[in-house]
Amino acid sequence: MKAVCWHGKGDMRVDNVPDPTILDPGDIIIQVTASGICGSDLHLYDGLMPTMEAGDIIGHEPMGIVVACGKEVKKFKPGDRVVVPFVIACGSCFFCEKQLYSCCDTTNPGADLARPAMGHAPAGLFGYSGMLGRYPGGQAE
Repeated sequence: MKAVCWHGKGDMRVDNVPDPTILDPGDIIIQVTASGICGSDLHLYDGLMPTMEAGDIIGHEPMGIVVACGKEVKKFKPGDRVVVPFVIACGSCFFCEKQLYSCCDTTNPGADLARPAMGHAPAGLFGYSGMLGRYPGGQAE
């Protein structure tokens, strides 16, 4: 599939990348039909976000149609239309139970990188650097 990838400060390209696969039983794969661009994308373009790597797929405001679901997904099915939030939250940790989803402490494998740079370790984010989980973004097919 085609995706917008970061290749360095001021260098974004449309690259051919592998199609996504279900890695976790709670995963959903969508066919992106539209994706927003916001000011935080400019931080990537301007090289202000540490821990980006060449080839990272950017984008964190997609919407689309569900095409595949992991075995544990109960609320969605193929064909459903969805809007994907920036934040990746587990829904069951201390913070998620208090509806503080951006503080989810289970979804960011880059938390140790984020703490020194940001003063805390936020939840994982789509398409927004290694210190926020290095999850592929939604500026993609």
